[in-house]
Amino acid sequence: MRVLLALLLASPLAGQTVRYEVSVPAPEERLFHVKAAFPAAAKETLYLSLPAWSPGAYEIQNYARYVRHFRAQSSAGRSLFWDRFDKDTWRVATGKSERVTVEFDYLADTIDLSLARIAGEFGEVLGTNIFLYEEGQLTRPAEVRFALPAGWQVTTALRPALPAGGTYTAASYDELADAMTFVGKYSLDSLQVEGRWIRIAVWPAADYTPAVARNMRASVEKMARIQDQLMGGPPYDVYTIFFNVIHEPIGFGGGLEHLASQYDIMPAGAFADQAGNFGDFMLPLLSHEFFHLWNVKRIRPAEMWPYDYHAEQYAPLLWWSEGVTDYYADVTNLRAGLWTPERFFANTEQNIEQVESTLEPWSEEDASVATWINEVYVNSSQFYYWKGSLTGLLLDISIRDATDNAHSLDDVMRALFTRYYKQGKGFRTADLLAVLREMGMPDVDGFYQRYINGRDSLPYAAVFAKAGIAFARQVTTTPFMGVSTGVSPQGQIVVQTVSPGSAAAEAGVQPGDVLNKVGEIAVTVDQDWAGAFRARYKGQAGAPLTLGVLRGAQPMTLTTHVRERQLFTFSVGALPNPAPKPAKIWHGIATGTTGS
Repeated sequence: MRVLLALLLASPLAGQTVRYEVSVPAPEERLFHVKAAFPAAAKETLYLSLPAWSPGAYEIQNYARYVRHFRAQSSAGRSLFWDRFDKDTWRVATGKSERVTVEFDYLADTIDLSLARIAGEFGEVLGTNIFLYEEGQLTRPAEVRFALPAGWQVTTALRPALPAGGTYTAASYDELADAMTFVGKYSLDSLQVEGRWIRIAVWPAADYTPAVARNMRASVEKMARIQDQLMGGPPYDVYTIFFNVIHEPIGFGGGLEHLASQYDIMPAGAFADQAGNFGDFMLPLLSHEFFHLWNVKRIRPAEMWPYDYHAEQYAPLLWWSEGVTDYYADVTNLRAGLWTPERFFANTEQNIEQVESTLEPWSEEDASVATWINEVYVNSSQFYYWKGSLTGLLLDISIRDATDNAHSLDDVMRALFTRYYKQGKGFRTADLLAVLREMGMPDVDGFYQRYINGRDSLPYAAVFAKAGIAFARQVTTTPFMGVSTGVSPQGQIVVQTVSPGSAAAEAGVQPGDVLNKVGEIAVTVDQDWAGAFRARYKGQAGAPLTLGVLRGAQPMTLTTHVRERQLFTFSVGALPNPAPKPAKIWHGIATGTTGS
């Protein structure tokens, strides 16, 4: 059937297919070279654009800023006039040519989840970075060919053309833009789950040791089986985990989901130890990005259906798309036996502490919309993960309690998949609330207005008890420096923001200062200096304190006083002897089952 479909499509669409060639002529220059041939019959002008952002990475990146040496020519090889129409669009005069070929170089030198990078004999690139599209022609099919240095391999989320011959295809621009690709020299492994292939591409290859491979393969297989069972089977033919292990200073780790792949970045110290044991964030990351196969890439807010590659697409439902995905990442690890209940509860505690320690109360919907602007004082791009995950747990418990465990949040997720994605459309908040109501969630509108659209603290204790989960809150005081920091390329701790009224503000610390010492505590990237500071100066509010900073090239010693703030800590765990109904609800959550 697949061969027949390819043959049927080949003839009528051949003239509309956009053909790309991607090469790396000189890896040391860190440039991808891209050629793209567009049909241009009967058009005097082509408007060709690169996206300003990548779906799943809710920030404007303006990929056109990495383009250089742009040029255009006719099918006869004649140079064509072009100019810039807007920030990410080129306007090309076709000269009545049947096809127009444009080519350019793309700078690939940044460690980021949605940017291209070439490092030695390795390169990675996302479709949004390099694949131009003609305005108004997002449904066109595409073919891609890679011309690479000798000895380099290609692993891409694009489908191989039939018959196979080094060419890859995409049915539309959305599919093309979403495609992650590795080129060069790296490790490539694979396994089968539910009759479908899952590939694991890791760079550098040396980090994919036999011990890591055993752990990765076993963990991914368990996750995939649980999530396939939950959602009714895999929605892909081949799935790829693209993984970068970073050995240079880096201040983040994370992943970006795609239609049939995920791309993850992790500092080497947080990836795995010599015995192959993963860092704490690895299992939640892999599981979260895998569940995005359904929630986000297919079950999608209507505000993002279709994608607008030019500008922000504000959606109030990212708390569901990202936060509830985080909940399912956690219950996946629990159901798969990768986490103990104690680890699940500890993770819940961490989420509560993150939400309740936010500098000001936020609604999940506001955070979903504001993620695009990267606020200075509240990191909304993380807030809806934590609170959304907790909301998912509370909704799951509430539905199970109200229906005597006959229904669950799993039913809600499956209904959204069937009624919206499979019908070729996105869902809105009213649609979600209607499905929650149908599945038995009591007082849906009241819950939504108080806790999702509103800013009330989530009802942890009352709802947790319905699943046999104990909850307690404690108040402590702790030293508070009042800075957020990042890591420079040189491995220095650089101040990013300073909180008003804090010890750092009193000292005159400024954004851009390199922090070297806090009192008696040396500040280095390879230790928890903030934790050491809190432990050393706890209970010493008002005591003199000196800060060592580097401002430009000038070492400085600044004076201030220890300041403390109140912090709430939380404990979450299983009740020792729960009643039968709460015990049944917890068992349902932990096993992914309903009924008695």
